[in-house]
Amino acid sequence: MKCKKVERFLLRSFDELLKEQEKNELKKHLESCALCQTKREEYQGILDALKEKDFPEPKPYFWERLKPKLEERKKYDPWSLWKQWAIRAIPASMLLVILFATVLILFIPPQKEELSESEDLLLRNLDPLQETTILLEEEKVEDKNMMLIFTAMEEKNSTGRYLP
Repeated sequence: MKCKKVERFLLRSFDELLKEQEKNELKKHLESCALCQTKREEYQGILDALKEKDFPEPKPYFWERLKPKLEERKKYDPWSLWKQWAIRAIPASMLLVILFATVLILFIPPQKEELSESEDLLLRNLDPLQETTILLEEEKVEDKNMMLIFTAMEEKNSTGRYLP
């Protein structure tokens, strides 16, 4: 048996809480271990010193006056109120978070983002220079100018001016 376990058994033996088997193990260990014997003697000395003291009897109605004060302290203990509130608030807040996330996922449709012109061209595998090549292939200058004018009018961000 280890000395730590024996120390626990020693404390319990003074209160007469050991079983027969534990008492026998404790006796065997105390016979072989001098350190545990000295600890037992120290504990016994402390207990004997405490038993010898005469403690005064409490005044009349001591307990009747003490009980209401103790109950009053229990009522106004802020930590116990906080614990009671937190025990109820944590599951409720978790439920609210889960409900909020569910509403967001199920009932709010995702917004479609408009693609920029370059993204649109890349996703559709179109040639970005297609309009330019058509314009450059025109032979007549008037046709090129007319195409530039109509292209400028179709653009969303343009000023609508024709700049030769």
